[in-house]
Amino acid sequence: MKIAENISWKVLQNKIVAVDIVTGAYFTLNQVASEIWQAIGDGAERDEVLARLKESYPDVAPEVLEKDLDEQLTYWEQEKLIV
Repeated sequence: MKIAENISWKVLQNKIVAVDIVTGAYFTLNQVASEIWQAIGDGAERDEVLARLKESYPDVAPEVLEKDLDEQLTYWEQEKLIV
């Protein structure tokens, strides 16, 4: 899993802004999504991203983190932000 080549992104005020340079669509990610995005940018695979989230958010049930992560990844795949 990696960020698609047609996506340009930056960190602005601790959040990620990603732009599809082909379509012009842009996405502003919240804090948690930004953490996921940066982990993917670092080369992390799904299980490593999940481990990072569990570490960052110990008060959130692991099954909730896993469900939310999978939903986010599925959305990004559908939008062709990650491959």
